[in-house]
Amino acid sequence: MGSGMVFAVPAISKVTRFSGISSKNCLMIRTALLVVLYALLSGSLVFAGAGLRFGDPDSLFFREAEDSLQAMATRIVLPERDDERLQNNQEFKAYLNEVLAREGSFHYPFDSLNTLSVLYAPDKDFRLFTWYVPLSGQEFRYFGYLQRGAEEALNGALYELDDNTGQIGVKEAGALDPGNWYGAYYYEIIHHEDEEGRDVYTLLGWKGDNPQTRIRVIEPLVIRQGDPVFGHPVFDGRYAENHRVIFQYSAAVSMSLLYERDFYHKGDSLHHMIVFDRLEPLNEGLRGHFQFYKPEVNIFDGMYLEDGRWVLVEDVDARMPAPARMPAPEEK
Repeated sequence: MGSGMVFAVPAISKVTRFSGISSKNCLMIRTALLVVLYALLSGSLVFAGAGLRFGDPDSLFFREAEDSLQAMATRIVLPERDDERLQNNQEFKAYLNEVLAREGSFHYPFDSLNTLSVLYAPDKDFRLFTWYVPLSGQEFRYFGYLQRGAEEALNGALYELDDNTGQIGVKEAGALDPGNWYGAYYYEIIHHEDEEGRDVYTLLGWKGDNPQTRIRVIEPLVIRQGDPVFGHPVFDGRYAENHRVIFQYSAAVSMSLLYERDFYHKGDSLHHMIVFDRLEPLNEGLRGHFQFYKPEVNIFDGMYLEDGRWVLVEDVDARMPAPARMPAPEEK
């Protein structure tokens, strides 16, 4: 069967009779069981979307590694002291790096690592691992990897994301490389093209900023000369100069930033849209003091794609039901 192992499957010379089951039905049951057994032994059952067979040695390695990683990730937050949490995280990160550097890792889903966000780009060019370590005083430290597939980059390039938020000047401006990352926990990847036909991957993320504020971020990512670059000017309206859009608000409230499909009507067209709460200070005298910003009640703004750019629309009706379906943005 291609695995180097031989399994003896007894021949069926006659149909065994079971109480209450006809000979014909018994034969059908036996045949179905043998088909399933053969599939299992030949390794023809495949992880969904992973390209790794159950019987493959690599799949067994990655399953065992995933169990170990999950146990290590769970231990990160057990100590009370920050230095001990960061040490546990360092050990977890080192082993994750080792596992992801192994050939074939890109096709293993790692979907039981429930303290991490693991997101594949819709076109499978790369995937992102992001997570954070909560520290004392409601501080957070962000970590991540971007892994490209072997077909897209020689030997499947692996990039460590180094959170350098404190050293980034104007945070909305400028392209950033993986070593100078505006750290965030990403939960959505939107694949589209800019006006010049280049692939853009717009990321939606959350960032626990400090004890007083939280952040949501819209972060376009592009691949330039084979390497990932965070930040890309694909916005119109008041965000036209931005490489990323940052929403900062009080840590005492929650903000919504979601990608809604089949949502926004413009003429006869129906568009997907990034929809978000509008943030305003408690009063005009507090404008610019983001620890006093909160979402307006039932007031939402949004962005939809037009000619490769995110176009701002104010006062979106977030309760409006979509009457019809439209195809997802074209993915290559």
